[in-house]
Amino acid sequence: MKYIVALMIGIVCLSCSQDKKISSSDDQRIAIISSDTIELIASGDRMSDIKFNLDIITVPALKAITIKLTNTSSDATMPHNVVFIEKGKANEVGQNGLKHRDNGFVKPNDLNVIAYSELAQIGETRYVTFKSPKRGEYEFICSYPGHWGLMKGTFRTQ
Repeated sequence: MKYIVALMIGIVCLSCSQDKKISSSDDQRIAIISSDTIELIASGDRMSDIKFNLDIITVPALKAITIKLTNTSSDATMPHNVVFIEKGKANEVGQNGLKHRDNGFVKPNDLNVIAYSELAQIGETRYVTFKSPKRGEYEFICSYPGHWGLMKGTFRTQ
């Protein structure tokens, strides 16, 4: 009987490993955060190369977290920030930010914005600390003009 159980477990494990297929979702850069600080890197020296090092960030809901944003670009025309927003509002937040250069391209008191960092110029690091929102799915973007369509990710709270 114990051999039959062992054989069944082996078959289940083997079938699980064979069912896993490599897909684009396997290539996503995901961070499930257990510490209070998340390191986020903004990179790219041309528009076609700009990105964050993470596609998905998952944190506990209603917890104080700190985002450490570092801009590793070497082109002075590539400042970056990170803006945590309500899901589906990237275009609206980005468009609204165009009029607010003096506020890092984020509209003050925008109800779609959860938290945001200051702009990080090349080689700079910026920090933003905030309480994560209630359980759900949100987004993060760089709101610098033209960047929000390329530099974006999913922000989950659980």
